[in-house]
Amino acid sequence: MTQKTRKLTQKKRVNESILAFKKELKAITFEPFYGSTIKDIIAKLTVKLEEIASQYGYEIEFPEKAKTEIEGDIYYFEYDVKIKTKVSNKKITIQVQFMNVTYEQGGWMGIITSVK
Repeated sequence: MTQKTRKLTQKKRVNESILAFKKELKAITFEPFYGSTIKDIIAKLTVKLEEIASQYGYEIEFPEKAKTEIEGDIYYFEYDVKIKTKVSNKKITIQVQFMNVTYEQGGWMGIITSVK
């Protein structure tokens, strides 16, 4: 096997693995995460995403800030997450929606709505 062939094979394996990682993230789309504040939910989502990334041997980097839109009591966040694989770095956009579900108690729910 030549050096060029080996590199192409290795690149193909990494791309397939990224697709599997994305599919696993899409599988938890619309799975609700509950918390007393948005910050609690973000912490739970971060832990969940880091667990999935570690299963694939990846490191995940979250941005300091997210793009935010607000419609009444519904907040839309868009995160451009960096995934460090063994060979390269990839970017994934994750859209998360937060909403106030119990007005009396102040509970919040967050769901991943899209993974690109």
